Amino acid sequence: MLRPRRALRLPALRLPAPRLTTPREGIVRGLHLGVAPVVAATTCLADGLGPARGAVAAGLALGGSVLTDVLLGPEPLTPADHVTLFRSSLVAAQAGRLVAGGLAGGGHPTRGAPDKDRRTVAQAAVFTLAIGLDAVDGQVARRTGGSTQRGWRFDLEADAAAIAVLAAMMVHRTGWVLVPGSLRYVFGGVRQVVPGLRGGLQPRLSRRVAAGGSMVALVITTWPQVPGHAVHLLSAGAATALLASFGRDSVDLLRGASR
Repeated sequence: MLRPRRALRLPALRLPAPRLTTPREGIVRGLHLGVAPVVAATTCLADGLGPARGAVAAGLALGGSVLTDVLLGPEPLTPADHVTLFRSSLVAAQAGRLVAGGLAGGGHPTRGAPDKDRRTVAQAAVFTLAIGLDAVDGQVARRTGGSTQRGWRFDLEADAAAIAVLAAMMVHRTGWVLVPGSLRYVFGGVRQVVPGLRGGLQPRLSRRVAAGGSMVALVITTWPQVPGHAVHLLSAGAATALLASFGRDSVDLLRGASR
């Protein structure tokens, strides 16, 4: 008589469940969501755009903040992530303000004739704070031991978004800002087409100096007190430095792939 074979039982594969956001952190992240619409509406009112455009800017800024929060996922944020999320909210606020105000409209449409120079102190102050916090989140990550791959990517995308919005604000002054504003996304698209550019890069001080110096130069151009010729020089310098940095990185990646 043949005995039925026993079914082979394999040990269950237990994957660590992702840590979800705690109620306390959920409240903090909710406060982050409120930063963007408040700053967007306040900036619009300070620039004389009126309450209607302020409401539109607040809605657009809130949508950008919600999208950022969704992309981050439910995992708890590190202290450095909270700093990056705050400056991302500032960038979302300025993006909403630009769309609501209209890139082709004047900076003070409710105060008479449109102004050719649409830079305002309110916009410049918010951009300066957002760019300045870029140096803070890195320090916080190192001091708290909270450096993560997700935090590094989040910081990188926050920088790219800030420069893109800043470029959209300043494009009426000089076309040079289009280079730093789009370079990160152009390089990312080329990497998807050219396999040799998908490798990793070693940390290099010159890359950090080029990126940091370019961001400082560009944020200086947002202040209305800076004259037009200085705006062109600073923007051209930032574009040249970033092009040289990205070009060197591309050469290094292609050489590494060929080896």
